[in-house]
Amino acid sequence: MVDITEISAMVAAAGVLVGVVYHILDLKHNTRVREIEKCRVAFSDYISEQAIGKWATMMNMQWKDNKDFMEKYGESNPEMVSKWTSWFFAWEMLGILLKNKVVKAEEVHDIGGYSAIFAWEKFKDIIQVYRDNTVWGQDYLSNAEFFAQEMLKIKMKKDATFKNKWEAYKKTLKA
Repeated sequence: MVDITEISAMVAAAGVLVGVVYHILDLKHNTRVREIEKCRVAFSDYISEQAIGKWATMMNMQWKDNKDFMEKYGESNPEMVSKWTSWFFAWEMLGILLKNKVVKAEEVHDIGGYSAIFAWEKFKDIIQVYRDNTVWGQDYLSNAEFFAQEMLKIKMKKDATFKNKWEAYKKTLKA
């Protein structure tokens, strides 16, 4: 026969079990909420009208060679250098967040992270000039590069037609 002490012990054990399950579910929920909040904060400026205008300006920049770029869009032109570098620093931050698994690559891609793909291809030679000729060093914007490469992998995986479009885009940059 079961006495009151054993019943009490079973009820207490069940209560602890329910508490542990609740705590695990609560932690999982709070972790997801934090992930969403981090994405929201990271992308709050990224998706603004002002940011998209800066991106469009940056993607419409044209130059003949590295010297021409530096004259038009380098540090001697603070307004223009801020347009393109602010985007690369945003991608730098997102690259760090991806590497540290703070955000998920596919989610970041789906909310516009793929925009880094085109910009990286367009500016990679300029960034290499900065790496070679300034005090910034060879790791300058390396997390932005990582971010763009991760976005490219996802884009290629998600969209079978993208490869041809990507090759065509790269040809327009070389023309």
